[in-house]
Amino acid sequence: MRPLRLAAAAVACLSAVAVLTACDPEGADGGSAAKTSAAPPAASGAPSSGGGASAPAPAPSATGGGGKGSAVPAAAWIAPQQVPLNAALHWTAPASSAKSLGAKGRFLIEQLCHGTRSADWTDTVPGVDTASLGGADGDWKADQSIVSFGDASKSSAAAQSAFGLLGAVKDEVRACAATASGAKAEITGDDSEFLVATVTLPQPDGGTVQVHEYLTTSGGALVELTLHARLAKGGHPKTAWSAPADGAVLSALAKPVCTAYKDC
Repeated sequence: MRPLRLAAAAVACLSAVAVLTACDPEGADGGSAAKTSAAPPAASGAPSSGGGASAPAPAPSATGGGGKGSAVPAAAWIAPQQVPLNAALHWTAPASSAKSLGAKGRFLIEQLCHGTRSADWTDTVPGVDTASLGGADGDWKADQSIVSFGDASKSSAAAQSAFGLLGAVKDEVRACAATASGAKAEITGDDSEFLVATVTLPQPDGGTVQVHEYLTTSGGALVELTLHARLAKGGHPKTAWSAPADGAVLSALAKPVCTAYKDC
């Protein structure tokens, strides 16, 4: 009888183990691992403020999600003849170099200022399309970027999103001196629909990057035009700065976009 009882007890124990294993096939450690892997990533730190060494200004194409073909209509880009300094620098049509930076792309002024958008805009921007209009080393270069939230004539939300993103980028320009050590930003034109600014960014090698920035809403889009020159220490752009009135540049920037998207 004793051997039979021992055999029965062994069978009962094995049955209990099988039941526990079926309920938790990975075991206790496996369950903890699954929970750990599902935890959200730690939040990134805030951008560094003044006092540190200046980081070099990034190349316009160095940031973003990838260089895919742009879906922005060719007619939406600014006419080169309307861009400041065209008579001297003969800008190329931006549509010829347009590409998509994807949803993680950023405006050039955000890159130059090492800014960080408000958390409200982390997953809200559908994508940034950008194009180079040319230029030369030691002189001015020009780049345009467009973010379209859709047809504002069909949904007021598109226009509201464009206005909201403009406000967020304005905040980054105003904070440029804190996020890019030694930078100086002067707002020369500011309205609910646009921003015009000049920015000077010192570089680690003693040189500077000089920037003339234009930002404007247009229907359901936000449009940027950035003229920038990276200069050696003590240097000046080969072409002296001159530009039409801010209103003329902003109009030339905004009108093609809303015309192309038919939401003027």
